[in-house]
Amino acid sequence: MTDFDSAILQVTQRRAAREALAEGGRHPYILQNYVAVVRQLPKLLQRHGLGQALAYLQLRGEGRPNSAYTLVARQLDRWLLTNLGVTDRTALAALSARDSRFYREASELAWLFARALLESAEEVR
Repeated sequence: MTDFDSAILQVTQRRAAREALAEGGRHPYILQNYVAVVRQLPKLLQRHGLGQALAYLQLRGEGRPNSAYTLVARQLDRWLLTNLGVTDRTALAALSARDSRFYREASELAWLFARALLESAEEVR
């Protein structure tokens, strides 16, 4: 990846993080709950890896559409599928169907998105 490609990715992830944060602040999502989940995301990724973090967010959200966990899982899912250029139904399905190189690339993208999301959340505070 060139420096130019890296700069484009940073701009894209920051824009996506700002949009995600705005979505998290809309009713029925309470911004405080959303920011709490956003703060957990980097720790989840670091301690447990991408697959386990995605599974945890989905499980914790219990499929409730108004859960901050469900929202963060959906946003991370959307970010990964878009930036990895895959058409699987979910990022978790894509991860389980591909090789370790794909998993590492997805993990790096997830980490970058989580950091951008956390930085945007801290600016709101």
